[in-house]
Amino acid sequence: MSSKPRRCGGCRLKEVVPVRLPRYAAELLHDGQAYSVEVENLDVLQCRNPECGRIVLDESANERISDALREKAGLMRPAAIRQRRESLGLTQKQLADALRISESTVSRWETGGQIQQRAMDQYLR
Repeated sequence: MSSKPRRCGGCRLKEVVPVRLPRYAAELLHDGQAYSVEVENLDVLQCRNPECGRIVLDESANERISDALREKAGLMRPAAIRQRRESLGLTQKQLADALRISESTVSRWETGGQIQQRAMDQYLR
């Protein structure tokens, strides 16, 4: 992350800088259930304006938060989904057809772009 301040989307001041949050906690909804997740030492962008303080999550921060949610919910991680599919000798299309979902959904699960629902996680296992 660049240390040069960027403009804040909230207060519009040029005060957004990279910071490391010692502890980030959030209540996240997934598949109709709320989960409390915590991530230690999370690198984010934050507005230095004391009246604003807006936090901006980049791709890396979102990935760490998603991993924490998967762990809390007991869901498979993207690499495990891919590994399981490959161990069965299936292509993404073959797995998608077997689950009656789109191939792009399987791709998003395997790249971390989407978190699978609990029912689909059970099928994947």
